[in-house]
Amino acid sequence: MPALYGGIIMGVISGIPFLNLLNCCCCAGILLGGALAVFFYKNDLKEGMAPLTSGDAIELGAIAGVIGAVIGTILTAGFLAALGNVSGDAVLGILQGFKDQMPPGTLEQMEDKIRAGGFSILQLVMSLVVDTVFGLLGGLIGYAIWKPKPQMLNMQPPAAPPQV
Repeated sequence: MPALYGGIIMGVISGIPFLNLLNCCCCAGILLGGALAVFFYKNDLKEGMAPLTSGDAIELGAIAGVIGAVIGTILTAGFLAALGNVSGDAVLGILQGFKDQMPPGTLEQMEDKIRAGGFSILQLVMSLVVDTVFGLLGGLIGYAIWKPKPQMLNMQPPAAPPQV
């Protein structure tokens, strides 16, 4: 369940127009989903259960990445069908302001690629790869933040130095 929650968060961030621009910052939404999967798992641990390990965190992040890729692709396809490519149009509007600074023909090529955008199986495959890798890294980041702290039981204070 924690990987499902992290994957849903990841998919929603990746699939909603304009919110998905958060992923332009080093895949921050995907990393967040992987880290939150570890957080939710750590909160579900009961006393007597095995402590969280880095292997668990990697697995949780990767599973959340797969779930996030599928959910994000479905949401993206739905928003493209309902609203059109609103994010692409906004990016093109921004790029129009930099037209004089671009080499000739670059803006037209970018516009052709954005206008041709839509749902494809290649997008799903690429999302599966990217979301899994960055979800895994997010899981490791989550582990670094929420890893179990070593217990300081039976620790004796250091002995006093000998008097000379």
